[in-house]
Amino acid sequence: MLPYVAMPEPRRVSSGQNSAGRRDRRERTREKLRACALARFASHGFEKASVVEIAADAGVTERTFYRHFPTKESVLFEDFASRLGWFRAALELRRNDEPLLDSVRIAVESFPDDREVVRQVAQLRASLLNSSAIESQMLRIQRDFAREIELHVLRRLPTGPDRALCAAVAGNAISGALLAALRVWGEQGGDDTDVLRRHTSRALGLLKGMSGVE
Repeated sequence: MLPYVAMPEPRRVSSGQNSAGRRDRRERTREKLRACALARFASHGFEKASVVEIAADAGVTERTFYRHFPTKESVLFEDFASRLGWFRAALELRRNDEPLLDSVRIAVESFPDDREVVRQVAQLRASLLNSSAIESQMLRIQRDFAREIELHVLRRLPTGPDRALCAAVAGNAISGALLAALRVWGEQGGDDTDVLRRHTSRALGLLKGMSGVE
């Protein structure tokens, strides 16, 4: 009779660890697709760079590309998707008694930008896309940021008949000011991120002066 040998129990991986691992893999795949797309756009031109080729460069399928990006154009606006998540988290850390426009400005400025990457991507957008394509993407981005600001304002406001309206107006007005600053910066060459920061601060200041919003 063979002696009994206790076998080690299999290592259990929590659902949280699994989820974190999947998120990490997804982010790595997304970033690789973005890098491969930008390289193809630069070497072959935007129109000639196909999604099939971009996916092959990244070692994934065309279907995987479309899981991460709805269109080729959206790759050139990926930096805004990253900013949106950061902006949401940064806003959540601001005090409710802090002036709203200060909270928004601090949240926007807290993003850890690589200035050279921001400059290069902005110039790629301007050189590769026509004005209607850029405008379409910017409107989508403005809606996304407006919604985050609206939700933040809703958390600040007491219950009342105009609560939803006030939050919606604030969200759309502030996101409009942010995107106006970005648009003007891009039209002026988009080659100095310090100028973008000044435009953003100035746009929020103008909004405060025109509306009395703090």
